[in-house]
Amino acid sequence: MTVVRSLLGVIAGFAVFAVIVGFITPIATRTFGVENFESFSMSLLFAALGYTIVAATLGGFVTGVIARQRELPLAGTVGLLMVGMGFISMQQHGLARPGWYEMTIAGCGPVSALFGAGISRLTKR
Repeated sequence: MTVVRSLLGVIAGFAVFAVIVGFITPIATRTFGVENFESFSMSLLFAALGYTIVAATLGGFVTGVIARQRELPLAGTVGLLMVGMGFISMQQHGLARPGWYEMTIAGCGPVSALFGAGISRLTKR
């Protein structure tokens, strides 16, 4: 049962992250008038940092709550999936190296997921 909870926790945590980022990114790009991620906008960068940190923290928290044990290693797995998502995004855009958006997700996501898992561990009953 522990393996099932761990797997479900990782899947649910990553799903929370992906849904939040997938929902907010198009809204943010339209709001800040950016048509593609090759054009740089400092306001969009700060917005992306903000919602990536919030989404990853919530994803890590959900992972920890569902798994109930080994929260930090499982949140690390969610973070690894975030880095993989950034790599896939980079490949989809045809970039030879990561752009600022991919670096935002890969840089802030895993650390924030670990933070969220730490919070779930501290609030465990």
